[in-house]
Amino acid sequence: MFNSVAIAAAAAPDSCPASAQQGPAGLISFIPMILIFVVMFYFMFRSQKKQAQKRQQMIDSVVKGADVIIAGGIYGKVITVKDKTFIIQIADKVNVEITKAGLNGLVSDHPQTAE
Repeated sequence: MFNSVAIAAAAAPDSCPASAQQGPAGLISFIPMILIFVVMFYFMFRSQKKQAQKRQQMIDSVVKGADVIIAGGIYGKVITVKDKTFIIQIADKVNVEITKAGLNGLVSDHPQTAE
């Protein structure tokens, strides 16, 4: 009932499609895509690291009397610089203590709008 030639031909390795016999050649075709992802991640993390270093330098450069903007958008003047915090005067006789991470920037770094 069964044709033994058809069964033998189906089991022969030459009858398999080319996509099933890729082996290492299929893996080699993914190398350019992998390299693109590696380069992309390198540049993303590199730019984030540069931004973090620039922010840290800005925080370290703050001295007593500097005009700053805190994270809430409030302008003030640095009264005291401590190890982990700043004391900032935001109005007459109104001082607030913020962490160094709460500092948004120096006033000279931000453009001011004309009033």
